Amino acid sequence: MPASTKFHWKVFVSFYVVFSFLALAVSGIVLFVAPPGRVANWSVWQLLFLTKAQWQAVHTIVALAFLVAGGFHVYFNWKVLVAYLKSKLQSGVRMKRELAAASLTGVVILAVSMTGVPPFGTVMDVGEEIKNSWSTSSSEPPVPHAELMTIEKLAETVKIPVVKALANLEARGVKGAQPAMIVQQVADGNGLTPQQVYQRIQSEDAKPKVSMAEGGGWGRMSVQQVCERYSIPVETGVARLQAAGFDVQAAAMIRDLASARGKTPIDIAKIVVGDDGTIPAPGAAVPGVAGSPGRGSGRSRQ
Repeated sequence: MPASTKFHWKVFVSFYVVFSFLALAVSGIVLFVAPPGRVANWSVWQLLFLTKAQWQAVHTIVALAFLVAGGFHVYFNWKVLVAYLKSKLQSGVRMKRELAAASLTGVVILAVSMTGVPPFGTVMDVGEEIKNSWSTSSSEPPVPHAELMTIEKLAETVKIPVVKALANLEARGVKGAQPAMIVQQVADGNGLTPQQVYQRIQSEDAKPKVSMAEGGGWGRMSVQQVCERYSIPVETGVARLQAAGFDVQAAAMIRDLASARGKTPIDIAKIVVGDDGTIPAPGAAVPGVAGSPGRGSGRSRQ
């Protein structure tokens, strides 16, 4: 007999549910290990040829389509599902201990997931460590989401005259930059990343200073990571915290120190960096800190 040419929607939906489940699993794992948005957008991070924003779009759209397909799956298999549920409910009456244990397990998993009790909290901590591992001095923007600033605002933020910033861009081959243009727009127009545009804005003979800002991912860092990010000797950062009344080690997490004192993570990070709250851009010398770059004894940043 010739094969049927009729399109079977029930089969199509079943196959698509499986496909979308796999796509959600892959995109979910990628987003679990992807760097924070400020880093991903600044350096145009990619995995498997997709940026973080594209992975987020894939995950969100596929999830919505999965819900729609799931609804149709229930519709096409309604009778089978009802019969299955009836049989399981009847079995559940005879297996009260198993039903109670399964229900209790679900409640416990939900509760410990919300409270962060190990090992469930450990899973999230591992994810944060992986995310933070992408962050380096070169991948961090001067302020969070600097790619959304205008050239004029970015120049003002990093203390470079806008005329000088535009001249630096032109001298380094960046075409069409105007004060009111968004950094991301300039980057896209020249086949660059926002990070590369910022590098071309900077003067060769000076490193600008920027103010520490909220949203920099401070809570996910340890004291050592903050010190490394700004070329501050770890012992100096720890000593500053100890002078402020903290009994800490280099491995202490900023968020834990903040929670213990009722402060925000950036408050603790400012103590580590310096009490004036102003820091050099990544790689620049830290005024008043012995051993920082430019003073001959600090650790070089790659």
